Amino acid sequence: MPQNKLPLLLFFFIFFLTPHFTFGQSLQISGTVISAKKQEAIPYVNIGIKKKNTGTATRPDGSFQIDLKEENRQDTLTFSAIGYNELSLPVSSILSGSTTSFELSEKTTVLREVVISSKAPKIRKFGTTSRNPFLYGSAETIHSEDISELGKYINLNNKTSELLSATVYLRSIKRDSATFRINLYKNAAGMPGERLVEKSIIRRLSLTQGWVTVPLEQYGLVVDEDFFLGIEYLPDYSNHEKYIFAYGAALGGSFYSRKASLADWEKAVGGRLAAFVTVRQ
Repeated sequence: MPQNKLPLLLFFFIFFLTPHFTFGQSLQISGTVISAKKQEAIPYVNIGIKKKNTGTATRPDGSFQIDLKEENRQDTLTFSAIGYNELSLPVSSILSGSTTSFELSEKTTVLREVVISSKAPKIRKFGTTSRNPFLYGSAETIHSEDISELGKYINLNNKTSELLSATVYLRSIKRDSATFRINLYKNAAGMPGERLVEKSIIRRLSLTQGWVTVPLEQYGLVVDEDFFLGIEYLPDYSNHEKYIFAYGAALGGSFYSRKASLADWEKAVGGRLAAFVTVRQ
């Protein structure tokens, strides 16, 4: 090879490798989320940058790690957990400091007394109680250590209702079971909004039997408005699959989902999630 071509080849070699170490470099934040009052670890805290599909969730021991891009340096990282006030911190201040412990203060909630006035309460089901055997959807996370959540609009026909259980159709050929959190959200102009109740309902559900039911009666959930039922997959840190399970569906209607902690909800039409609640009215 001519000597004068060697520097040129070396230049291109360095040029194409350099972006891998500069522009491709991520900003890593890690630590533990604890309660301010009890100083105890908080599991499954949603952590992310709102509206940007960038997030993660704390492990059962409260620890977490999130990789951000350089463009996120001027964004705000939010920590959100049921029963606690949100904590929002500038990414730049976290990176420039030495904080590895993030404290959440407990939320003060005023319980409303809602009474079912019916003299002879009836058991009813609201939602989609059947499915199309040929229609499935695939639940996916953007990052393997983050959540994936499905939403179902529940119309209670303007009647005060005691929630007895929530049922959803789930299947997987990869895993026998997974951990889920049941959430209730207010109806915000036809989309899931703020949490309706501050109850942490976490269950390990089968992914082999189809219809699975989560008992709710023990939580004393009484609602007097329509709401969205959230079925939130919580990450398994020993499994790095992004496609976790399939959910049953029926033709017609609308479907709601999000693929990251604190991400915006997305709405799709043409199918609806096979899920329902059983209530006492």
